[in-house]
Amino acid sequence: MAPQGLGILAGGGELGALMRQRDWAATPLGDPSTWPQSLRSALSTCLNSRAVSAIYWGPEFYLLYNEAYRPFLGSRHPWALGRTMQEVWPTLWQSLTTAARQVHETGEGVVAEDQRLLMERDGGLDETFWTYSFAPIRDETGKVAGIFLTALSTTERNLAERRQAFRLSLDERLRDLAAPAPILAEMSRSLGLHLGVGEVAYADVEPDGAFATITQAWTDDGAPRSAALVQNGCHRLDDYGPALVAELRRGRIVAIPDVRQDPRTCAAETLAALDRISVAALLNVPLMKAGQMVAILAVHHATPRAWTRGEIALVGEVVARSWDAVERVRAEAALRVSEERLQLALGASGMVGLFDWHIPEDLLYPDERFARVFGVDAARAANGVPHAEFVQAMHPDDRLRVQAAIGRAVETGEPYDVEYRVLQPDGGSRWLHVRGRCLRNAAGEPMRFPGTAVDIHARKLAEERQALLSREVDHRAKNALAVVQAALRLTRAPDLPSYVKAITGRVAALARAQTMLANEAWAGADLRTMLAAEMDAFMIRGPEGAPRATLDGPAVALPAGAAQPLAIVAHELATNAMKHGALSTAAGRVTVRWTRDDEPLGTLRLRWAETGGPPILSEPARRGFGSRVLAGVVHGQLGGSLLLTWHETGLVCDISLPLARIAGIPASDLAM
Repeated sequence: MAPQGLGILAGGGELGALMRQRDWAATPLGDPSTWPQSLRSALSTCLNSRAVSAIYWGPEFYLLYNEAYRPFLGSRHPWALGRTMQEVWPTLWQSLTTAARQVHETGEGVVAEDQRLLMERDGGLDETFWTYSFAPIRDETGKVAGIFLTALSTTERNLAERRQAFRLSLDERLRDLAAPAPILAEMSRSLGLHLGVGEVAYADVEPDGAFATITQAWTDDGAPRSAALVQNGCHRLDDYGPALVAELRRGRIVAIPDVRQDPRTCAAETLAALDRISVAALLNVPLMKAGQMVAILAVHHATPRAWTRGEIALVGEVVARSWDAVERVRAEAALRVSEERLQLALGASGMVGLFDWHIPEDLLYPDERFARVFGVDAARAANGVPHAEFVQAMHPDDRLRVQAAIGRAVETGEPYDVEYRVLQPDGGSRWLHVRGRCLRNAAGEPMRFPGTAVDIHARKLAEERQALLSREVDHRAKNALAVVQAALRLTRAPDLPSYVKAITGRVAALARAQTMLANEAWAGADLRTMLAAEMDAFMIRGPEGAPRATLDGPAVALPAGAAQPLAIVAHELATNAMKHGALSTAAGRVTVRWTRDDEPLGTLRLRWAETGGPPILSEPARRGFGSRVLAGVVHGQLGGSLLLTWHETGLVCDISLPLARIAGIPASDLAM
């Protein structure tokens, strides 16, 4: 039976049942029969909400919460029920108390978007992001007695975007580096700047496992620290804590937020060694090969610093990726040396395809492999084959160039060194690199022309692929820049902060469309996927648990040239709805429906309809910046039609786009 005063708390799942069974009289909140009606009503709403919801009651901010809130407490549940905010979230207390007190003092709600909060739970620290609102709960006298929290976790999206941006940036910087030292230097610099730490140092562990030599170090002020304190940057590992080093030798990542408080580093001699290199917090990642520690990546900070689980995982990943890059360039260097030695050996031994042209008889004597490349039977090759037959087997585009090189070699005696293609029976061709020299008799007359041939077909194909890739990358980069230029030209704002916020949102929309196009090899983008990506930040569920936005329409493959401009359109409409339209209120909804003609690239008709927002009494007297952007993109770039209708129930936007026409125009032209 529910305690007196909690009979109204129906539902709420397991948490509701737990609250009804709890002995509240033994808590600071007291017997439920003494609770004000405002608290009981708010608690009933909280328990039956599907959104992450909680109540902070009284000036002490006693916590009550629902099922959706419970997972974020970890092992603190059910202990947290009825505890103060400061007890439950000691690391968040300073971040949240200002906003909470503001609600109590002013009686006005507070809304935060994508706020970064460090949450300590289950023995670790997590970096989280939240969009939340604090709404006042008034008692029977009208005084603010508590706070109603509604929250949406945006952690996964924020961390994923940030990690992906960092990975892409680091991969881009490492891609063109061809030696281990620059790779490790760039890895240290990028990681240090991303984490905002004082030092990142890479050290090779000596074979005896007792010493490590720093080979690369980055510091936030450019002043050498760890590497400069000892000769040649060599450190005795156990000086920095035998227990710490023992964990590293077992392949474990060690993260210490405060070396003075950790038993592995708090010994006086260890602290003295760490003080010499200005280390108050550290994050060390060992690199293991065949069970042995061969290197250490050390992240240092001069003041105590909490390390989140996400940061620890990222550092470990970066070390692995950087080492893979180091291994790659080392393997490539070894391969180059091996290939050079092989070519020298083959050239010296004459085992790469040989020929001997007897000039007076005009007969060429090839070895078996050289003859096979030119389609000459081995039996005929032994008796000599007319030189003209080999010339005729060359690719027509190369023939005159090769004959000119042969003529110069015979006439002047200069070395013969030429690359050309040989026609093959399957209709293709094969690249050869041929070298030779004309030999003369005592009278100076040309007599013989021996030489060697190397098959370079694979290299030539690789060069062609590389050239094609370079042209494609250049083309895509120009297209992307052109689209960004268009966004810059279309954006207007009354001041610099507004301009920065507007253009940042639009460029982010372009980036998301760019990613979708890249994933589809630039063949196009799915309309629903694109719209869902742009609406993701606005897909907040309403009080009844229904989605705030609905997407309805058939599968439509957008041409590559339409994806980024249309992403800008969706971004502008969603942003306007959040600021002024349906998504600015709890009851507001957005419905996006579209149809397409029967043809695969027919006319796309899309309707954006808002309901439940602030009533619209009349059409706006003047068009805002967003309206001009919509018109510029739909009319100017995509050649479509746009109709904005302001109903009392909300904005309706009708868009018609000629997909067939757009598909025939390069993306760069559409962007201009």
